[in-house]
Amino acid sequence: GERLAGIRIDSGDLAWLARYARERLDAAGLSDCGIVLSNDLDEYTIKSIRDQGAPVSSWGVGTKLATAYDQPSLGGVYKLSATKDRADAAWSARLKVSEQSSKLTLPGVLDVRRYRFVDGRLAGDMVFDVNESISEREIIIDPADILRRKELAGLACETLLAPLARGGVSVLPAEERSAMAARERTSEGLAHLDESQKRFLNPHSYPVGLEEGLWHRRADMAADLRAACAPLSRGR
Repeated sequence: GERLAGIRIDSGDLAWLARYARERLDAAGLSDCGIVLSNDLDEYTIKSIRDQGAPVSSWGVGTKLATAYDQPSLGGVYKLSATKDRADAAWSARLKVSEQSSKLTLPGVLDVRRYRFVDGRLAGDMVFDVNESISEREIIIDPADILRRKELAGLACETLLAPLARGGVSVLPAEERSAMAARERTSEGLAHLDESQKRFLNPHSYPVGLEEGLWHRRADMAADLRAACAPLSRGR
């Protein structure tokens, strides 16, 4: 007759039931029989079950995978950061001022540098204006806290952003914009993060900041705009 290939556990204490089922299956001479767990699984539940040493062959993830449970919608907002009057003109930085510092935009034509330690681990990311020079010490500053800063000079770096289209025409090769290519880039980046930054609970923060000159330009532009608007506010 046919041999049992696997069983599925879909309710109850999944970790305990998996261990119990493994014992019963092995005792019956079915050591090659797999155990599949399901029931609204997500990465946190799976990690907990794995940490308990449950003998699981595969996971059935459906509801919380199909609906992006933690973030069911992706918010996207277009923020103008630079303009020019004509095609051959120089870019002029633009800034949106807000009472909330987290909503203060970044001025200029922006790109991102990723720095690496000698062993390949990621050291930090710098947001910078491509039309401005970068400070010799290559310092990044937290957008929300000027006291949080990191010097990256001397480390190997790469520029991350690449144009997708120019004049309405795609310029990025198809193989580089595929879902598989994005997956490979993400996997490569995760593999070079420090383990402390990949913890599920209380992970160590990865350094991302503004290039020192960009931080100060943004602060100066915001101060000038607020000063210019102050007389209008007093006149209301």
